[in-house]
Amino acid sequence: MEGKSGKLLAAGLAFALWGGWALLANWQAGVRPALMAGLLQGAMSFLVTLLMASAVIWQVRRLRRPAGKILVPTLLTVSVTGSLLYLLHTLSGTPGVWRTIVPPTTVAFFYCLLLSVESQRQASIPDQPG
Repeated sequence: MEGKSGKLLAAGLAFALWGGWALLANWQAGVRPALMAGLLQGAMSFLVTLLMASAVIWQVRRLRRPAGKILVPTLLTVSVTGSLLYLLHTLSGTPGVWRTIVPPTTVAFFYCLLLSVESQRQASIPDQPG
């Protein structure tokens, strides 16, 4: 997915997928807490999806060591977003915080890892003349 419309589509899908997951993961606590968790998780997934790739690529371009270009952006990005999710869900009273955030955070980890590897690989390919 390229361009602004592709990013918005991906973010919208993240809202639906992970917001729906949070709704299901918290359903046993009642409709209101489940809806609140779903809306919070959906909104955060939307924002994180828009920003995560840019954050990882920005970090890869600034780090010097090949291993660091793969591990540091992945760990830093997922640690920050996962911590923010934990904090916001805890403050909002989400009943099943861990059930809610572990699946999207796990997917984010592998996405960031793949993105870091691909960005590192592309950065190591010399520009081809014209």
